[in-house]
Amino acid sequence: MTTIIRKATPADLLAALPELVGRDPRESVALIAFRGKRTHAALRFDIPRSGIGTFAATAVGTFCRIEGADDVVPIVCSEAPADAHEQLLGTLVSAFRRAGFPVRDALALGSDGWSSHLDPDRRVHPRAEVEAATRALGLEPPAEVPDRVPRADELACRRMADHLARLAQPEADDELEPLDDLPFFAERALSWTGSEFEDAAALLLLAVQAPPVRDVVMLQWAFGLDLGDALWTADTCAALEARKSYPDVDELAAELMLGRGPAPDRDRIETAVALLTAVIARADDSARPAPLCMLAWLTWALGRGSAAGKHVDEVRALAPEYGMGQLLDTMLGSGALPDWIFQRF
Repeated sequence: MTTIIRKATPADLLAALPELVGRDPRESVALIAFRGKRTHAALRFDIPRSGIGTFAATAVGTFCRIEGADDVVPIVCSEAPADAHEQLLGTLVSAFRRAGFPVRDALALGSDGWSSHLDPDRRVHPRAEVEAATRALGLEPPAEVPDRVPRADELACRRMADHLARLAQPEADDELEPLDDLPFFAERALSWTGSEFEDAAALLLLAVQAPPVRDVVMLQWAFGLDLGDALWTADTCAALEARKSYPDVDELAAELMLGRGPAPDRDRIETAVALLTAVIARADDSARPAPLCMLAWLTWALGRGSAAGKHVDEVRALAPEYGMGQLLDTMLGSGALPDWIFQRF
């Protein structure tokens, strides 16, 4: 969550909700954490269809992991009337109060308008108030993540296919040479110009088909070149030096993959997400699963579990037996979030 709202009215908060949770909030429960008078963090869940008490306990337990949260505003957004989820809001309010969290407000946004659970009259306000607040705040909702990474234009896809075919030829050794120093190649990729991308994207796509390369590059893009050097097994001076900083690098990598450990670099990940999206857009379906898994994990590392889930779904549709796709499906299906999401990285 990068948007910060100060002294928010209920309409302001509802208007900012797509920015706060990073997606269209329809059919969602959002928990907005405040620190003082400012929004501090946001969590999003699907509206539970049963087991409201269990859901509330889980939601409060997850919220407790947010560092520095003073109080909370639970919000339910749905296509039903605003009063359709009064029981859910009431259960959440009670659960938060039992846990010692002040509840600043509890809001519902429905087809007929919005209301506050803490308003004794439960008055339903017109949706026009939220629309007016959206305009006043100058906010635009984030773009929805499609179910499949869209394909690039036919010419770009043909160029990628032709380049991959050339790389498969025996005489292509010179073109493969950049992979001799994989961490350096991966690091350069984050700053490729347009022409460099056209020249080298196929080599990157080819390289990450190998699971060890896929995982090293993914973690390096999230955490930095030193980790990439330490993970890469080539006995280069850089790798040997980097391992001094990461003596238990294999164990660390496993923990990082599960979202445990120091926070990654958000800017690096955003750059990597854009790069991978462009590569995947040009790739044939047979070459998509590896970079899609990288994209899913990096998106999850940013706290965007719903978007990550769509990328995993695409992997599972293309290659149901692909190992990392299965692992990510299990991990995301459990509702797991990285530890660093709760640390305001």
